[in-house]
Amino acid sequence: MNNIKHIHEVIFLVEKNNGHWTPEELVEAIGNTWGADVHFGACSGNAFPKENALNFLISRQKVVLTEEGKVVLHPSMKICDGHATFQAPR
Repeated sequence: MNNIKHIHEVIFLVEKNNGHWTPEELVEAIGNTWGADVHFGACSGNAFPKENALNFLISRQKVVLTEEGKVVLHPSMKICDGHATFQAPR
């Protein structure tokens, strides 16, 4: 597993396209952006596949789904410090 990004990259992608994607479209955009084999790591855990990114971000109150089923940033979303220094596990 060499294609690992920090989950904050997905937050930035959502922010850039806020409210444009359904969950399925977000997973497709993630694959188109970083490759079908991309996994994401977080500050507090192991890497997981792109299909789990949305549920992870919802559970951490980083994104929510609108009534129309679109992915948007949570109104009180905050990114933890140090995301730029994330190192993928070896």
